[in-house]
Amino acid sequence: MVKVLETQIILGNLELLGLSFFIFSCIKRNLFIVSSGMTIKKKLYFIIDRVEETNLDYVRNTGAILILKKPENSSINKLEKFKTECTRRGINLYVANNVKLLFQLKTNKFYISAYNKKRFDHLKKINTRIDIIGGAHNVHEINQKISQGCRYILLSRVFKTNYKYKKGWLGTTKFNLLTRKIDKNFIALGGINETTFRKTKILNIAGLAMASDKKKAGNYLPAFYKN
Repeated sequence: MVKVLETQIILGNLELLGLSFFIFSCIKRNLFIVSSGMTIKKKLYFIIDRVEETNLDYVRNTGAILILKKPENSSINKLEKFKTECTRRGINLYVANNVKLLFQLKTNKFYISAYNKKRFDHLKKINTRIDIIGGAHNVHEINQKISQGCRYILLSRVFKTNYKYKKGWLGTTKFNLLTRKIDKNFIALGGINETTFRKTKILNIAGLAMASDKKKAGNYLPAFYKN
């Protein structure tokens, strides 16, 4: 009963302080507070294209996980230094699509993009500790990621975005219909901002993912810096 009352007080204070404080507080603790008085630990992913655009100290403070979606944008020397800095701060780094680089950087974290249809069965045979996650947009791609051995699936676009060449979005109802009968952990991606963040509490998800662009991340979540 005491915990329930404490939670109600916290939620009331959050309403007064505003959504910005709510997001910062929840993400910093890597927790989402629910009305029942329980706390459910969720994962937070930041998707980056280049290593130099990332504020690793902020990432460490939020407890976020990094996905390097375009490792080809950085030299091997930069990538090795970046991986070392991530390890020093206790940050998990996933490398996208590039198996050679996965082993060069000596990481056990591998991300498979939605468009990538290759088989990766051999990875687990080489190293049973390799953790595979992937991206998807629809049922076909979800099934594909399952067959590729993905433990978590980043499903997008959950909310409307302003991408010029990417149309359509799922919305909360379709997102839940797609995921509720599939025994996998889903991560919501796409169109998550200060307004839509409130809607994520009704999604069937194990966490959230956000892209690296500062304009998309917004001032309320300054994970990436470009002065």
